[in-house]
Amino acid sequence: MQYNIGVLLAGIIFCLSAHAGSVAEIKLSDYSTEDPVLRLEGKRADKTLSIPLAGRQQVVASQITLSVVSSAALIEKRSILNVRFNNATVGQIQFDPQRTRSTSTVTVPAELWRPGFNNLTLAVSQHYANQCVDGNAPELWSEIHLHDSILTITTEPVTTALSLKALSGWFAPGIGGQRTVNMVTPRTGSPLVTQQTLPLIAQALALRNQYVPLQVTHTSVTPQTPLPALPGEAQWDDTLTQQYYNSSWYTQPSAAQPLHVLAGTKDNLAPYLSGATQAKITGAYIGVEATPEVTVNNQQLVAAGIRLVVSGRDADEVRRAALTLALMDDELNPDADIVVERTANEQPFSALAAHILRPDQTYSFAQMGQDNIEFRGEDSFTQQIALLLPADFYVPESASVRLNLDFGYGAALGPGSMMNILINDELVHGRPLDNVNGESYRRYQLTIPARHLQGGLNLLDFVVNMRAPLTGQPCDDVGGKHMVFQVRNTSTIDLPEAGNVATQPSLALFRDTGFPFARYQQNHPAGVYLSTPSLTGAGLTLLGKLAQTAGAVLPELSLYADIPKQLTDDAVVLATPETMSDEFLTHYEASLASTKQWPYRLQNELHNRIHKLSDNRRHDALKISGVTNQQSSLGDMAVLLARKNPLAESTGNLYLIAAQTPAQLTERINDLVSLELWGQLAGDFFSWENSSQPLIAMQVAPQFELGEADNRLLSLRLWLSNNPWYWLIAVAFLIVLCTWLAVVLLKRRNQAVTEDW
Repeated sequence: MQYNIGVLLAGIIFCLSAHAGSVAEIKLSDYSTEDPVLRLEGKRADKTLSIPLAGRQQVVASQITLSVVSSAALIEKRSILNVRFNNATVGQIQFDPQRTRSTSTVTVPAELWRPGFNNLTLAVSQHYANQCVDGNAPELWSEIHLHDSILTITTEPVTTALSLKALSGWFAPGIGGQRTVNMVTPRTGSPLVTQQTLPLIAQALALRNQYVPLQVTHTSVTPQTPLPALPGEAQWDDTLTQQYYNSSWYTQPSAAQPLHVLAGTKDNLAPYLSGATQAKITGAYIGVEATPEVTVNNQQLVAAGIRLVVSGRDADEVRRAALTLALMDDELNPDADIVVERTANEQPFSALAAHILRPDQTYSFAQMGQDNIEFRGEDSFTQQIALLLPADFYVPESASVRLNLDFGYGAALGPGSMMNILINDELVHGRPLDNVNGESYRRYQLTIPARHLQGGLNLLDFVVNMRAPLTGQPCDDVGGKHMVFQVRNTSTIDLPEAGNVATQPSLALFRDTGFPFARYQQNHPAGVYLSTPSLTGAGLTLLGKLAQTAGAVLPELSLYADIPKQLTDDAVVLATPETMSDEFLTHYEASLASTKQWPYRLQNELHNRIHKLSDNRRHDALKISGVTNQQSSLGDMAVLLARKNPLAESTGNLYLIAAQTPAQLTERINDLVSLELWGQLAGDFFSWENSSQPLIAMQVAPQFELGEADNRLLSLRLWLSNNPWYWLIAVAFLIVLCTWLAVVLLKRRNQAVTEDW
């Protein structure tokens, strides 16, 4: 009982000590995927930015500084920038034609903030005259420079009882979320904990961060028998010793990283856990608890912290606990700890199947999580629907997708009103909304070639322009509030039958879907291999990013602290040039050993750089025509090579990532998983030295097909589609064969007729 009260007091002390508040300055361009210069045109225009706030944070104060440029033709009294936060107006900025460039600061009341995503709306009303304003006049414009516009926010942690329900508050994409985590394991523990459990924990926490990368570090500890020296004349006693060993003495918590992970079997974690916690570990155990601060003579020996304990009586139970952590909904776990008795899944189990659309199926928009679409008023509207297909989605050229739309529009729409439908930014259908009485359609069918779809994420866009009717009288505008357009979520999409074949290697497919490590049909064993155990944190960081990319936990991914002679079919190798074996250096277009082999671009044809971007309509084979061998180092850069795996039993991919030292490689992995750089992965040869942009990206390796082993015909069709000259050769051969047969038959016929004469 004394210990429980002590832990509770430690948690309260930790929360109070963190209440000093942290101040952050964030550019608004970080919340926009478009151009950092936001241009608003016309009489009315607006743009909404979503600003996330972590669940365990509350806002003390916030303000937004906006850098604005406006047209010199705008009238000051009638041209206004309206700033709304969660639909509440927090500021109005008048445009001054005498001062076209301005900087304004708007205060956002703390009570308007809420956990999750908050909407910042920048809306303009622009006029160049007091009446008879042409809404499409070119002088009606203003710009907001998001890169120079700053959100300044002060936050502090929310004081609540510790529970597993709050995990999504610690690890969240919002302001105040934890971006790094230290995973601690006993050095004498089972190697299966590092190999199988830590990858699951890294993925579990990274998935809670959603799209924001999570940097993972790893610490291997041994029980500390000798106690540290105390300041002054203080001496250790039983109470202080117990307090010390119940603390986070093996790591140092910080304000930026208050929570750490302690993973291992019950026996191996005994020196680090209290007796009360050990008594709770009767199976696969997940628990969150506060660790006390240790202070002697006003000198802090160990800071207070919070730890997530993942344990069990053996390695299998520890893995089960980690898998549950990756699968569970935090909201359903209000307790501080749980014991998992069993986890029942279909075999083979793949978490990807829950959110990927399967070929040869029909889905309604409602099944895909889409609400009814409704647009009102005079404006241009866009609604985007995500279609997530298997990464190795492959269909023949003749396949098609059917859209069955339930939509309609109201009466009195003016000229220029129309609906356009795009798939992956490619127009597939357009229709004018020109019936003055309005129209309503049920199962409006569109047949679209399936070649518009690609493996992974596809975007279906409804782009609707609604214009008010014209009266024919000058300065007699008709308000557009009566106009309405709707698409019901009963609309459906029929997907064609498809195979599972992909052209490899492709860092673009790896970037967008996590393929080949993420496959929706079934999981297959895959490994991340390290040349030294000091790269464990880098490997876990990369595994977390792969789970974020796939959008689900990948339970068959393992982490290995060495590089054996035989690898899993699909593998990632993290190494330095000095630790690479000869198997990685032979028959490769590029070599990262001490003697470098570079396929310089000027030695090769243009299409070898990035095959898809070169617009190579001849489909030339990717072949390297020249390389340069030299003695050099990698310096500060890292290189990622994607190749067909030479050390696998079956066909698979090898992703080789190298830097000059383990410390540099860890830093470059942290750069690689950043939002800026990960989105630029392309080709199969990728080099970088910071998180902003790559040094070079090329495609130099021979391509191969990776697909269903039992579907030879489908793989053959893909191979032939990638090598169309063989079709021409086959057609020419058939023509020659048919001609030869015709000549032989005619000769025989002619000979028979001659004999009859």
